Amino acid sequence: MPKNARGCSALRRSAGPAVTIAAMNKAADASPIVTPQTSPLASPSGVSGASTDAPGRRLDRDGVRARLGAACRDWQIEVVDSTGSTNIDLLARLREDATCAPVVRAAMIQTAGRGQRGRAWQSVPGDSLTFSLAYVLPGGPAELAGLSLATGVAVVEGLSDLPLSAPQALGLKWPNDVLLRGGKLAGILIETVPAGPGRIGVVIGIGVNLRQASDVAARIDNATATAASTTPTTSAPAPAAISATPPAALESILPEPDMTSVLAALIRRLTDMLARFGERGFDAFREDWEAMHAYRGASIRMIEHGRDVLHGVALGVDSQGCLRVATDHGERAIASGEVSVRLVDADAPLASQGTRR
Repeated sequence: MPKNARGCSALRRSAGPAVTIAAMNKAADASPIVTPQTSPLASPSGVSGASTDAPGRRLDRDGVRARLGAACRDWQIEVVDSTGSTNIDLLARLREDATCAPVVRAAMIQTAGRGQRGRAWQSVPGDSLTFSLAYVLPGGPAELAGLSLATGVAVVEGLSDLPLSAPQALGLKWPNDVLLRGGKLAGILIETVPAGPGRIGVVIGIGVNLRQASDVAARIDNATATAASTTPTTSAPAPAAISATPPAALESILPEPDMTSVLAALIRRLTDMLARFGERGFDAFREDWEAMHAYRGASIRMIEHGRDVLHGVALGVDSQGCLRVATDHGERAIASGEVSVRLVDADAPLASQGTRR
């Protein structure tokens, strides 16, 4: 959510040179920008544990462009072997010249993925799709309320355009996660920069797990253990560790997912989403988001800085994209900030998904 989104009682909000709306995961903010030669076909070699020989495990820039509709045929499409962060790359370019947008930048390897709450996006080339999209929208930060939720809707719709065996297994977890049977399939990071009077530049970063969910889980566990072992000891008791949503991979409902096809499908839906959002804001997506809400009617915990701050029942979202929660003291509307949402009963069945458009 934007820092000054209206109508939500945020428990905490972050601020900085670029406004972080929602987080995919977390790594160091001060990471170097690496801008290698853009190539039509990115197929890095020499990466431990990764094999990108199969065409479906590589990104073909020309193949992406050939699959795009007329609405985004003139967009810049960039595919690189490696970079620090595609979000950082595009933020820097928007600050220099906002007319560079719209542009999509995908990387086989990102060495410095960015987000909140101390988590790095765990990926292996060919097993995960990571990319960013730069775009300029009318208005300012207040008009971006709900953009991360609208992006989630576009991601679910884009994936549902592929020949999935169970598209109804996809859902959304407020504010910025795409779920597959309750596991985290994709995450979203949105950051903004000024783009002139009455305009704002947005960079939407998306990561999708395509394969090897078990390997992703192992890397998350290793990263968590490493972080814990290097944390300085203090006299104050540390908050209890909060388990992350377990990862999921697209291959469970789409055998041998093709990276190029997945990227093209997502770009097509994101193009339509951004055009509609610029005209109508989140109101154009609220009904669809509610239909995809995986935790609707479930008992949830709201967690901030590792501590429970609120328990209640997830109802839905308001017009600003704030989560509506029924509590013993009445209904609350919660903005994102540093808040995480977890089910009280992790084994409880999730809400069935509505009809997709």
